[in-house]
Amino acid sequence: MTAQLAFVVGQRVTFWTGRGSQGWATIREIRDDRAFLDPDPDAIKGSDYRIFRQPAKRPDAWGPRDYGVPLDHLNTPPRIWWKDL
Repeated sequence: MTAQLAFVVGQRVTFWTGRGSQGWATIREIRDDRAFLDPDPDAIKGSDYRIFRQPAKRPDAWGPRDYGVPLDHLNTPPRIWWKDL
């Protein structure tokens, strides 16, 4: 089974982005090996969250919602690449 077939639209998943965002979400769309999510309101917004100055076409941008996350970032523990020694 490939990663593409392991997830379906509407499925509840945990996610992480590598930029601090993480939490629970529902898959809205799967495209090009990325899942576009509808994160829960209590999901943590990391450095991939941006608020735009107004007037702008939209109020904000958030990686998991607007740019998607790789499928291997779903239902897996975050893989932290940096450690403060």
